[in-house]
Parts: sequence; structure tokens; C-alpha cells
Amino acid sequence: MSNIKPTGTNATSPVDPLGDAAPAAPAAPVTTTAPASAAAPPSEAVISALREGKITPDEAVSQLTTLALQRAGVPPTMRPQIESRMRDLLGSDPTLGGLLRRMGATPPEE
Repeated sequence: MSNIKPTGTNATSPVDPLGDAAPAAPAAPVTTTAPASAAAPPSEAVISALREGKITPDEAVSQLTTLALQRAGVPPTMRPQIESRMRDLLGSDPTLGGLLRRMGATPPEE
């Protein structure tokens, strides 16, 4: 603990963290449900389709990659180049490749 004490008009005394102050009132419950009119994010739809067996893991990876490029605001003319680099990364990184295999997808070939 420091022996430095604040001075001046803005000085405050240190707070005793173990003092016997009254406990704070519980916070109001937080609702996490979206309004009925709000649609699920597109990525949630892809994940749901994968879980339900409507698409393959490889299709899910492809769709999620496309969504990531759209959300990042990549211009359509640059998407093929960025997508190619993403496939290279997915195919060359052992951690990402392992994650893809765990979900049943095939890592792209280098």
C-alpha cells in the first residue's frame, strides 16, 4: 500500500474494500430475447442449418466465409482475392485446420 495521500480540493480518501458498507441492491434482470420482429443474424441461420443437417460442414464454412466478407464491407470486386487468402490461411494454419476437421469440414488444400 502506498503512503502517498491525495491533496487539494479534489482529494478523496481511500476506500476500504473490506469495509462494512451495505451491499448494493441487485441489478434489474436483463432480458436477452430479441423482439419478435427482429430476424436472427445470418450466421445463426447457417449454424442452425448445419446442426439440422440441411447443409454440410464444408457448405457452412463457405457460407460463413461469404458472410464475413460481406460484413467486413469488402467490395465485391475484391472478394475473390480475399476469399482465396482466407482459404490459404484455413488450409495452412494447423489450429484452424484442426477446428475445421472437428466440425466435419475439410480444410482447403494449399
